[in-house]
Amino acid sequence: MSDTPLFLDSGTIRTLERARTADHVVLTGPAGCGKTTLLRTFDQPIVVDDGHTLVDDEADRLLAEVAAGGHLVIAHRLWPDNRALARLVNALPGGSVVRVQLRPLSRDHVRSLAAHVLGTEVSEELADRLHKRTGGTPGFVLDELAGDLHTAFARHFDGLSIAATDLLLARALGAPFDVRLLATVLTLDMHTVSQSIEALRSAGLLTIDGAPVPAAADAITALAPAERRAGLLRALALSQAERAQPVSVYARQLLQLGAVGHELLDVFSAAGHEVINDSPALAAQLFTAAGQGSSTSAARARALSGDLDGALEAVDLGHGDPDALLVAATVLTLRGQVGRGGELLRRSGNSLALDFAVTGLLGAGRLEEARTIQLGAQSRPATSFTGALGHRLGDVVLETVTGSPMAALAAAVATAGVNQAGSRTAVHPDSPTALAALICVHAGELTVAKSLLVKAVHGDDGRGLHSDRHQLLLAYAELFGGDVQAAQRLVRPDALREPREALFAAALHLGITRRAGDLRALRSAWEPAQRALVVHPVDLYTLIPLAEIAVAAARVGQFHRVRTHLDEVWSLLDELGNPPLWSALPRWHAFHAALLLGEHAATTKHLAALQEAADALPFARALHAAAQCWSLVGRGEVDHARVESAAQELHAHGMCTDAARLAGHAAMHTTDRKTMTRLLDIARQYHATPGGQDNAGTDVLSEREQEVAALVRDGLTYREVGDALFISAKTVEHHVTRIRNKLGAKNRRELERVLETADLSAAK
Repeated sequence: MSDTPLFLDSGTIRTLERARTADHVVLTGPAGCGKTTLLRTFDQPIVVDDGHTLVDDEADRLLAEVAAGGHLVIAHRLWPDNRALARLVNALPGGSVVRVQLRPLSRDHVRSLAAHVLGTEVSEELADRLHKRTGGTPGFVLDELAGDLHTAFARHFDGLSIAATDLLLARALGAPFDVRLLATVLTLDMHTVSQSIEALRSAGLLTIDGAPVPAAADAITALAPAERRAGLLRALALSQAERAQPVSVYARQLLQLGAVGHELLDVFSAAGHEVINDSPALAAQLFTAAGQGSSTSAARARALSGDLDGALEAVDLGHGDPDALLVAATVLTLRGQVGRGGELLRRSGNSLALDFAVTGLLGAGRLEEARTIQLGAQSRPATSFTGALGHRLGDVVLETVTGSPMAALAAAVATAGVNQAGSRTAVHPDSPTALAALICVHAGELTVAKSLLVKAVHGDDGRGLHSDRHQLLLAYAELFGGDVQAAQRLVRPDALREPREALFAAALHLGITRRAGDLRALRSAWEPAQRALVVHPVDLYTLIPLAEIAVAAARVGQFHRVRTHLDEVWSLLDELGNPPLWSALPRWHAFHAALLLGEHAATTKHLAALQEAADALPFARALHAAAQCWSLVGRGEVDHARVESAAQELHAHGMCTDAARLAGHAAMHTTDRKTMTRLLDIARQYHATPGGQDNAGTDVLSEREQEVAALVRDGLTYREVGDALFISAKTVEHHVTRIRNKLGAKNRRELERVLETADLSAAK
């Protein structure tokens, strides 16, 4: 540090100014704080470094020089206590001595020191890191900036006793700052431990609260032999296990060192249970090290980490353990075998497992079996909170099929609310939140669904077996609500998914693409969605993606490849008694697919099914009214009051895009100019993207250009736009060219993307 300037706080600088004129100066501070460098700036004839190492003869000689009129500057550490040093300092005339206490550098001073050494400006991030790692000790900062950090730092361990270096290593490995524990682990007496702590503080390697300076901890860990580290970790782990204290910090390092042994089996097992919720992959390794690689705990850990094959290998179904059955049923359900998962859970005597058996069998359309199991589950009193939750969950899903849809909806939301906190760490076939949100979407309660899912996604923080499911369902709620961009942002395109979530993701991408109006992109997205559909059997909880795929199939001329799947949907719903809550939304999508295909008998059938569900479910009533209007408009019968009312009902249920499409469809088919204008106004009003996006620069468009843009965005061809506005297709083409130029779009696809977020409410 001889060529390195000192960076001192204002208080120390003022004290040094007084020290320059004093007869005697005493500098104190831990190692590495700059005492030696500061000594060289004094002109006194007697300069002593490392005063804490003085012996009696040296102290006597210095006192004689002082008595002869000499001026003394001496630097020392605060520890160890040195009688010779104390005698020397106490003998100095009191009024002639200035004491200077050197302290660690501030973050700004660390930044200045680093800039001086590196010869360039230093970022705040680097300064923060240096300050945290070194505690502000200048010598440590210089070592941190050296090329070989650990070798450079090793000099700070010179002169330490073996006991002190072992104690520093133990603290670096995670040992608590407990003198009694450290004495036991290090096989030292408590006095030696206390002396070692003071030695490390004096060397600047331990803070006042006993925490090792991070740079020192890294260096001592890197320099210590692996056998010594393993020995200390083993002793720490066994000692803490005996005290029933956490051991995962030691078990993790023992695993990395390959240290195993019969005496550590309980340590590894305890550590696995400690970390399973936050680090399930590590927990699986720990359970294997504990000799529990084939156990329910290991299976749960592997499932939470996404290793479903490993989970099935680890689970033992021979004894009918409820948790083991839940793990296996979860894997089956995620892979599209909801009915088989339900069958497996029938063997359990656990109420939660039995209620997931109910949901699984209902998903497969096996109503009577589900009823029988639920009656049996209700006869068993719940012995835990999760057991009580299980009873409620089974009742709720059964109610959606056999009871009042709106009562079931309310119960589902309540059940999700009380269980949301634990969903990230649960290994269940589905989460109550996902089931409740699915029920909400089917019931046309998109706002409630989004509220549940936003909270769940935030709580998941990207982790948990059902985190992707929550995010995908939220994307569907946004898509049905008309916010295509929000739906797009929620999709993780490169995520590795099991068949259930893969089906939802593929259909979601298809739905986003279909709403963009790009037929070529829709054809590209169709094949992945169709492949996802083929590998996943039809069940009650995947009707939304299946219906979305069916509409897209009709749009790209591939409906023959999904017709069998739709027939299975209707058979499934028939077996369940055609519950209104589950049948309305797929009937609505199938109705539109039939319209695209021109299959009038099918549209009549779907319309009748919606009418049948309308009395029990307000959403079904809204869909039926809208479907009726669509059929009438297709025959040239446009009742603007009826269309407006139906569009308002769709919008009230959050179906903004469908409301806009209905109004726009009716406007295109009316010959009455006033009716057309009013319906176009409604379409523009409902097509506004939620979230308050700006108008994407559309204020530069003329009134007529905004009218054309609004219809182009709704997917109308140039001829259809011309028919709606009573102008020729050629004129529409000219308008579109000018719109593209004004908005900076290079082609129609780019124009549609710009218009997707545009506010065209000013169009008349």
